[in-house]
Amino acid sequence: MSWTRRLFARLRGIDRVRVDELVALVLLVGVELQVWLGSSVPDRVEAAFAGVVMSGAVAFRRRRPLEAALVIVTLLAIQAALANGHKPPIAASLAVLLVFYGLGAFAPEPKSRWVLGLAIVVTSIGQLSKPGGGVSSVATMEVFGVLAPWVLGRAVRERAVRERGYRELAERLDAGRDVRARTAAHGERARIARELHDVIAHSVSVMVIQAGGARMVMDSSPERAAASLRSVERAGREALAEMRRLLGVLDGEMDPRALAPQPGLADIDELLARTRASGLAADLRVDGEPAAVSPALDLCAYRIVQEALTNVIKHATPARAEVRVRWGEDALELEISDDGRGPGTVNGASGGHGIAGMRERAGLHGGSIHAGANPGGGFTVRARLPLTSELVA
Repeated sequence: MSWTRRLFARLRGIDRVRVDELVALVLLVGVELQVWLGSSVPDRVEAAFAGVVMSGAVAFRRRRPLEAALVIVTLLAIQAALANGHKPPIAASLAVLLVFYGLGAFAPEPKSRWVLGLAIVVTSIGQLSKPGGGVSSVATMEVFGVLAPWVLGRAVRERAVRERGYRELAERLDAGRDVRARTAAHGERARIARELHDVIAHSVSVMVIQAGGARMVMDSSPERAAASLRSVERAGREALAEMRRLLGVLDGEMDPRALAPQPGLADIDELLARTRASGLAADLRVDGEPAAVSPALDLCAYRIVQEALTNVIKHATPARAEVRVRWGEDALELEISDDGRGPGTVNGASGGHGIAGMRERAGLHGGSIHAGANPGGGFTVRARLPLTSELVA
């Protein structure tokens, strides 16, 4: 089967214009041989010239289908005017079939029909003008000499148009699928980058604070230094575990650790405990009746609180932070404020990627973030996350 596929592939790669020219040459040779070597053609010069013209029409039937058909129609009209009644050479009849097939296959629709109608009129007159010509001969000539090849060519043309349309549609679908795949991959990379940023920033900030405290009290209070180093070790282990879980999503074998539950609002107490271990006093206040939310919104709220506390640790210590969670009827509101010096930003205009990441997270859920310095000192991050029907479990 492989050799047949190679053969068809080579045939598809052949220049079809050259094939037409070769066929035209063969027809010309056939016509001239029949004209000059046969005894049934009395007007040899005229027939030989007609053979040259018809062969030329076959050679140009693909590039100039309308002109080639008009040439054939003109020759048929001349033949009808002469009314000599001689039967044309077989090669000439084959040329007529090929040219009218080309008219249907390669010519545009309106002009092709006009030329076809003209050919039907001319051939009908030619058949009726012949001795013994009648309705049956006219019908035979019209159906098998003109209409049949034209209809076949038109069917092939329409099939090629449909196939080209299907190919273009398939290419557009493939291109759209590739774009969607790249967009999904970009979105997944951005999501993982946000997760890694939040995890690493918080854990490293805690580790830096604890390590600095251990260094300062290492000589005077070895016990406190040891406790700080244990906090550093615990924060590092938690960061490594979280990174393994996030990167496990990229593993085709899906490490079971990647399937561990994502943190949520229920884990804020533990987050605040780690924050207090870093030396930042932090309180939690919950207003309203908690509602069940989707895992995505739960994680979003947790990460916003985590990133806001990380900013306090990095920019505002020594300070005191307060986390306030308000459950409303249609929205979950988060407020993380501190009384330190703050990161020096107004509504997230500067200060790194933290506030921008929080705003992007909230935007994915139709929410908003407002961050800015307090009039009396400190910094506050306020988030509003709508509790729509799509998010409520």
